[in-house]
Amino acid sequence: MGKDRIIYLLKQYANDKASREEVEEMFEWMRLAGSEEVLKSMIAEESAEEGDAVPGERDWERIWAVIRAGTVAGRWPRLFSMAWAAVAAVVILMLGGGVLYWVNTKRKATAPASVVSHHYKNDIAPGGNKAVLTLANGSVIVLDSAHDGMLAQQGNTKIVKLDGGALAYRAATGSKGQTTGQTGYNTIATPRGGQYRIILPDGSKVWLNAASSLRFPAAFTGRERTVELTGEAYFEIVKNAEKPFHVRVPSGGTNGEDMDVEVLGTSFNVMAYANEDKMHTTLLEGKVKVKQGARAENLSPGRQAIVDQTTHAMEVADGNIDQAVAWKDGLFRFKETDIRELMRQVERWYDVEVVYRTTRGDQDFTGVVSRNKNVSTLLQMLELTGTVHFKIEGATIIVLP
Repeated sequence: MGKDRIIYLLKQYANDKASREEVEEMFEWMRLAGSEEVLKSMIAEESAEEGDAVPGERDWERIWAVIRAGTVAGRWPRLFSMAWAAVAAVVILMLGGGVLYWVNTKRKATAPASVVSHHYKNDIAPGGNKAVLTLANGSVIVLDSAHDGMLAQQGNTKIVKLDGGALAYRAATGSKGQTTGQTGYNTIATPRGGQYRIILPDGSKVWLNAASSLRFPAAFTGRERTVELTGEAYFEIVKNAEKPFHVRVPSGGTNGEDMDVEVLGTSFNVMAYANEDKMHTTLLEGKVKVKQGARAENLSPGRQAIVDQTTHAMEVADGNIDQAVAWKDGLFRFKETDIRELMRQVERWYDVEVVYRTTRGDQDFTGVVSRNKNVSTLLQMLELTGTVHFKIEGATIIVLP
């Protein structure tokens, strides 16, 4: 691999634009014999051009030792000649986890971050496929312990648990989930530390994130297909112009109106947790109309509707698609994310409580981390920035200055 290609890949990582294929390409190069000397030479050249200090031999030995062990850490100021005069950067390469992690903060650092050798007294495993299904008659089925195969039948619709954390509603008659029987509404809910996928009666697919719920009919019998969401979900909706699809998000305020996302056939993500300041609807493909109160906005692919949960005001802006759907692909993807927002994601996925013993609020992080790793992997990488430290006590994570 040529130098220009290596620099290009590193820039893609730093700018949070690297595709999965580019990430894998970088990992393969890192594993090749001789890659250490090439990267070391590039860093020295860039540092000399920028007038920055070159990492010492001992620092480099420590950095490369971590690469071989599964991660790499170091701070190379303005390594790619980018104008980040007030940015401290840490590059962390998790060969085992399959990600490159780039962290920045608003605080200017003057020395390389040291490799963390800290081991927590206990660790916390990541979440998994967990959910509870409540049928129209009030019956409750714990999906993570239920057997694969047919679980129940409502009207002409069969409810089937599939392998791999998925549930399917299969209409025995008619088409596109249309039946004549009255089947009522079902609710699937994930706990903190849970996620699940569901195939609705019309064939539409929904990925439900942790601490979320979806209320939907066992058969779509009216002129519209309407579901109700709390929390976060990614949707791939089967197109049916005669029967538009609606996602209703109940208002978190006392005087606010519910948010409604009208869909014809498209892929989009809705993040609407009650403990977040804003709700985000991000469109990947197709077209949706987002309604909040008297305002309605049509989104085009790549755009995002943002609704303030206090004022209920809505704005439309460019969205970060990779960041919006990273959870569905088994990743945390942060983009200038402050520590408290970041840790709310940790609370939901690892089913923990977070306690703060620091008053700092200027810590922003950008990076990609596997959601399939124990929480210690994420915490240790954040500690590499030198701006935050953690302690785990039971199911509580303590954030320290």
